Amino acid sequence: MEDDHKKENPDSVAAEIGVEGIEALPRRVDRYGKAKKGALDIAEYMATALPEHQATADRVLACGDYLVFRHYFTVDRVRLHGAQLCMKHLLCPLCAIRRGSKALKAYLDRFEVIKAERPQLLPFLVTLTVKDGDDLAERFKHLHKAQRELWMRKHRGRGSPLDGVQGAVWSYEVKRGSGSGAWHPHLHMIALAEHQPDAGQLAAEWKDITGDSHIVDVRPISQADPVSGFIEVFKYAVKFSDQPPADTVHAWLTLARKRRGDAQLLSQCLRATNCCTLSDPCDVTCSI
Repeated sequence: MEDDHKKENPDSVAAEIGVEGIEALPRRVDRYGKAKKGALDIAEYMATALPEHQATADRVLACGDYLVFRHYFTVDRVRLHGAQLCMKHLLCPLCAIRRGSKALKAYLDRFEVIKAERPQLLPFLVTLTVKDGDDLAERFKHLHKAQRELWMRKHRGRGSPLDGVQGAVWSYEVKRGSGSGAWHPHLHMIALAEHQPDAGQLAAEWKDITGDSHIVDVRPISQADPVSGFIEVFKYAVKFSDQPPADTVHAWLTLARKRRGDAQLLSQCLRATNCCTLSDPCDVTCSI
């Protein structure tokens, strides 16, 4: 499996829910500064290549122009109190960091609730891919349709590699394939089950559904350090650092109105936590 599931820029997302004291502020500002530089590159490209989207380019350009932090010194906690943000997380690395960290914290909190009520359930990281292709829209639709069919087969009750899965949350990621240079959409899923889903059975089922891919990966997530697995699901939907602005903008134009995450969650989780905690609740929906 690609790069053995190395974390992409872990300091950019996971670090947002780490140390919150004043000593962490310089590193946080440095992360935001690097993200702002990426946003400027994308805005500059849009201004020259896509004049019809000048308004969006201007929003990305101005994103992060000011950030106001408040230090609660009695508890040594620093919070972002005010900011100018564009809310275009598919285009803007800064907004992607903010959105990813919020989602990561929200679902880690949900996981802790479930773990307390159902300690026998263990988290597993599942990755599903489809064959690379030149048409991003077609490849993403193919992956999305295959994922829906995989869950439908579970719900039909005729035997499925996911039969033991009691809850899951997943998101889609797109990038260029390192070998093919074509678009490589794939998804990462956190699955909760008492026993690890069988990777061989899942690969056979996935190949039967997709017709073009049997590449899957299933591995346990450390209960002591769940962030290491959860970050794969809640990191960027596009890899800003690994692709030119033209590819980032193309992905935005193609996927802006597509659902890029979903969940099958336990009823305990929904009762105990707020379901829609993201600024864009339609991006990750909850269902039983």
